[in-house]
Amino acid sequence: MISEGTVYPLLNRLKREKFVTTSIEESPDGPARKYYELTSAGRRQLEWMNSTWAGLAGAIRSLQEGAES
Repeated sequence: MISEGTVYPLLNRLKREKFVTTSIEESPDGPARKYYELTSAGRRQLEWMNSTWAGLAGAIRSLQEGAES
């Protein structure tokens, strides 16, 4: 389970590091809402993280396949 105490500090860190921008929009259904959007730096970071994860996952698969032989 992920709590607000986990999510919002992470979002604030991403904002400080300029990986996301925020905007506040009025909502007809209640209080104004805050929206987060990836910046170009955030998209580059996401691509790097996905690439790193794919490499790690491939290495783990390779180890698992070697252990099965």
